[in-house]
Amino acid sequence: MNGIVITWVQLLYISLILILFYVAELLLFMRKASMHRGLGQNPQEMDKLRNEIAQLRFEMDALKLRLAASQTQWTSSSAELVMEGDQESPYSHAIRLAKLGADSNSVAHQCGISRGEADLIVALYRSSTQR
Repeated sequence: MNGIVITWVQLLYISLILILFYVAELLLFMRKASMHRGLGQNPQEMDKLRNEIAQLRFEMDALKLRLAASQTQWTSSSAELVMEGDQESPYSHAIRLAKLGADSNSVAHQCGISRGEADLIVALYRSSTQR
């Protein structure tokens, strides 16, 4: 007789493993069900969460408006600085030169800043135009 022979002890171990597997599945299923039931049973908690989400969305919209206003204000004030010319700081002058396409050697020489600072300014400008 050629075939697979399973002893009673092996059959008992296999049965025990299967039972443990099904018990683990049952516990996992019960845990998931209790988590879902916990969220759905308390409508007051759900209303509270909805109100918090609405409040956060309102605050986010307000922050977006403030950011847009500050960017507009910054753009107009930076334009005024470029127009003043004589009162322009070395760094804003370097940024303006980098935007015009100057290399870092000429930026450092014309603005009186270090080569490393000029390299950084030119690299930042080039990275912002490539996006």
